[in-house]
Amino acid sequence: MRRITNTALTVVAAIALTFIWKALTVSLRPHAFYTGLVLLGFVLLLTLFNARKKLPFLPLLKASHWLQFHIYAGLLSIFLYGLHTDFRIPTGNLEIALALLFAVVSLSGVVGLFISRYLPRLMARSGEPLTFEQIPAFETRLRREVEDLIEITEKKTGASALSDAYINQLSGYFQPRSVVRFFLGNPNRFRARAMADLENSARYTSEDERSAVEELKGFIDTKYNLDLQKCSQTLLRYWLFIHIPFTYSMLVVALTHAWIAFNYTASR
Repeated sequence: MRRITNTALTVVAAIALTFIWKALTVSLRPHAFYTGLVLLGFVLLLTLFNARKKLPFLPLLKASHWLQFHIYAGLLSIFLYGLHTDFRIPTGNLEIALALLFAVVSLSGVVGLFISRYLPRLMARSGEPLTFEQIPAFETRLRREVEDLIEITEKKTGASALSDAYINQLSGYFQPRSVVRFFLGNPNRFRARAMADLENSARYTSEDERSAVEELKGFIDTKYNLDLQKCSQTLLRYWLFIHIPFTYSMLVVALTHAWIAFNYTASR
């Protein structure tokens, strides 16, 4: 219900801004100047969200209310930017720089909204949540347990089929995996390929090695969950290192642009 209400209010605000923009255009008023002032006000309010998070003791509404405003005002500001520029491609170095910064901030904001909604649910389904600092130690311990299982099984059975399969096919799966490789490479495909390689190798194993094969399947699932936890938490932590610096850079360029526009309008 809250999402429907906020979406409806955003749409109504967008329609109202469109009528005002059209009225200013028809009356030959400097509509770009007025829409620019409103857009600058939006940007300043959106930037204050980061300050609100760092000052939780201030009685400035709940952080959840600020977040909702940040989301919907951010989406509305994208539409308002289109009105401000008359939906045209910018010209001039300052306008191009501001447009590029606005695009990066908007895109990173949309990406941040998506991952902050999608990844926590995905992590919750993947098993027990882990703190980010614990994950490298768990990766090392898991790899050591896998190698110990392979070594013990080979000594116990005198067969090397499972050991050969690990060295030739599975060892790479248990190495640390980067965020880009994990998400862009389809994580489920990595796990399915490891399972398929293990199943193919299991055809050449003895009866005594079958229990080790089943344990390895469990280790493959555990590694997938560790990768999911690590890569998801990495994205959730570090996307702000793009969004926030570019936001402040955009704000500096926007204020410069506004100062030039104000002086130009005042001189006419």
